[in-house]
Amino acid sequence: MAGRIHLDRRGERTHASISTEGPGQAEGTVMAAWGGGPGSLQLRLHGLGAAALPESLRAGLPIDIQAGTVDLSFEAPNLALPRGEGQLSLSTHALSMFAKRLAPEPVGPLSVRLAGRVGWDARERTIALEEATVALDEAGRAALKVGLSITTRPEPQFKLALLASAVDWATLAASLPPTLAPPRGAPGLTGTLAGALTVAGPLGQPAEWQIDGEVDPSHLVPAQARGESDLTRPFVYEATLTRGGKRQVTIGPENPAFVPLSELPSHLVRAVLESEDAGFYGHKGFDLSEVQEALSNGGRLRGASTLTQQLAKNLFLSRDRTLSRKIREALATVALEVAVGKRRILEIYLNLAEWGDGVNGIGEAAHHWFGKDARTLSPKEAALLATVIPNPVRYEMYLRRGALTPAWEARVGDLLTKLHDKGVLDDEGLRAAEAETLAFTASPLSSRTQSDKQLKRVVPVSLAD
Repeated sequence: MAGRIHLDRRGERTHASISTEGPGQAEGTVMAAWGGGPGSLQLRLHGLGAAALPESLRAGLPIDIQAGTVDLSFEAPNLALPRGEGQLSLSTHALSMFAKRLAPEPVGPLSVRLAGRVGWDARERTIALEEATVALDEAGRAALKVGLSITTRPEPQFKLALLASAVDWATLAASLPPTLAPPRGAPGLTGTLAGALTVAGPLGQPAEWQIDGEVDPSHLVPAQARGESDLTRPFVYEATLTRGGKRQVTIGPENPAFVPLSELPSHLVRAVLESEDAGFYGHKGFDLSEVQEALSNGGRLRGASTLTQQLAKNLFLSRDRTLSRKIREALATVALEVAVGKRRILEIYLNLAEWGDGVNGIGEAAHHWFGKDARTLSPKEAALLATVIPNPVRYEMYLRRGALTPAWEARVGDLLTKLHDKGVLDDEGLRAAEAETLAFTASPLSSRTQSDKQLKRVVPVSLAD
């Protein structure tokens, strides 16, 4: 690293400039003035890459910058203390980075432009990024408005606000690197997406964060490209087995175990919805009230995913717990809501959800657990199957036991009470369900074998194509 320093005194005012040159294309200038009134500061860094950072600093960063460069500028023409403000501009060029919590592989190349106003108050110990725009493309068609404020008094607090007024979907999908883009197989869309999100609370204490927001996909329409799968028609789903390997499941009438949504008893459908996503028909893919509740109950998001988010993960993504997967899951969720619709989403979910290792769909589940057709499941049997969804492989030990534990019996009872409260069961139906003794079966699932044989003959649109 080489540089030059120049000082110039003009009456009461002092002007200073520093210019540096670093490894690669890195270069920078700092210009400052003080005395005789408000000061000024101008900082510009160009072509800053990983090689320009000291090894000690790189080792302490939460991410490993593997390629690309960053340009940074900050201008405060009227710098006053303890309060002040200035204009910040940052852009990345073909940036590639790696962090285990971000993605299992490097993320990039990523080109992002950020511009906004930074203000601070040393007495109040606050700093804020205001009126900022983050864009992924030169034309600004894939851009968000961003606001971020942090204060350390009396305790560290933050507020993050994101606003998307009209983000072009096609531009967004094309601008994101593969590790962040909509997953392969997700329905194509055209039009613009709008939405807002606000998160605020004490830093490091997610259980106390407050979340608000909404997503508006009303200006998006399906745009199925040639060769893409159409989830509104029968297709083949490839399920991963816990014991290793995969199996194919046809989501459509060619599969003997497939049960159309219209033929399932209402108490079964409502039991699954009450257990997994009570607001399914009221949200647009995301339920922030569930996220808020999950955070409040310990600060973890487990169990806060909507049914559509679960389906997006099952259809298109791995089960790793990284930020990149959640971003891709969110994009796929929007695509499913727009292109597939609520009833078909629910029908697909019920016919591919896992109810045991290698047990996919409600048709197979009914035979596997009770040796009967899903259309004839009783309310208590339906409630039992709904409670199995969060951890089907683990709960199979109760199937082998042939009886519920008191704790699981209580969970089933709570779900039956919800169905009664929502008018799905009347008083007599609730009493009969509570009195029913569940009879499990441990017999092999013959319908699954028939379904697998059928799959060898019928291959409709496949997500693997």
